[in-house]
Amino acid sequence: MRTGLTILILTVAAFCGYWFVGAHLFQRGVEDWLAAQAEAGRSAEVHELEIAGFPTRFAATSGTVVIVDPETGWGWQTSSAAVSMPSWWPFRVTADLAEQHVLDTPRGQFDITAQDLTGRIGLSPRLAPVDLHARSNAIQAVGAGGSLQASEFLFDSTRLDVATHHATLSVQGLGLEAGRVTLIGGTLTAEADVTLAERLDDLPDAVGLPIDTITLRDGELRFDRVAVRASGTLVADGRGFAAGELTLRLENWPEALEAAVAAGLIQENRVGLLEGGFRMMADGDVLELPLTLAGGDIRFGPFPLGPAPRLR
Repeated sequence: MRTGLTILILTVAAFCGYWFVGAHLFQRGVEDWLAAQAEAGRSAEVHELEIAGFPTRFAATSGTVVIVDPETGWGWQTSSAAVSMPSWWPFRVTADLAEQHVLDTPRGQFDITAQDLTGRIGLSPRLAPVDLHARSNAIQAVGAGGSLQASEFLFDSTRLDVATHHATLSVQGLGLEAGRVTLIGGTLTAEADVTLAERLDDLPDAVGLPIDTITLRDGELRFDRVAVRASGTLVADGRGFAAGELTLRLENWPEALEAAVAAGLIQENRVGLLEGGFRMMADGDVLELPLTLAGGDIRFGPFPLGPAPRLR
């Protein structure tokens, strides 16, 4: 009896010691990540950080979180965040975020409201990300040029090898209001393989996710009778911009072109040239459109359509 009690006491004491050591390492991991962002030239702040969850979890809660990258113009802010992992299996991280967010982009600021925004990250024993799952119920983004909303957002990513991840995206109940355009009841789906520019072995030391290659197997944006499908491969050029070829397949392209112009995605003074070219290439209302991304621009033949996205 005494032997059994002694073993029980020693086991409890050992687990308590393990939890407090683990909680210390958990907090240090958060602090190391913040330090890594500062060394990379970013500003990252987490206010009122607290570690709790004894004995079943390692749980970090915080007040305001602010991350800004002055070089790229991207930034993110939220009023609170909670990150936790089971103490008995510290390789499954769960994040729960507040409803209100502010997203800064090179094209302006967006106020975002997301209901039940959560994420899960699976880690290897070396703390390298293995899989990622993110979801939200109703979500809305409002900017100076209009608003975007959806009833459901789902994103999944699974590591295929040390640098490549297979990603899928599904957005349901999509709605857009921009300029003279109002679209409702849309869907957005995508499937792609994403190869990172550098191997990511330790999540706390990660300072970004520079992308080397995106192979878009299939992507579709659909609103009622109008649909756009895309496929192709993009790589990061020497300045970090996406470069390569994409093939777009537009169903009911006249209406799609009209909506793009009304939303400000295509300048009105280019509509005549584009429409004439499209009519020669189209098979009725279906148009396959090759796009070239090079030199930081997106082009259809000689016509620039807009800036290419940055991958690094």
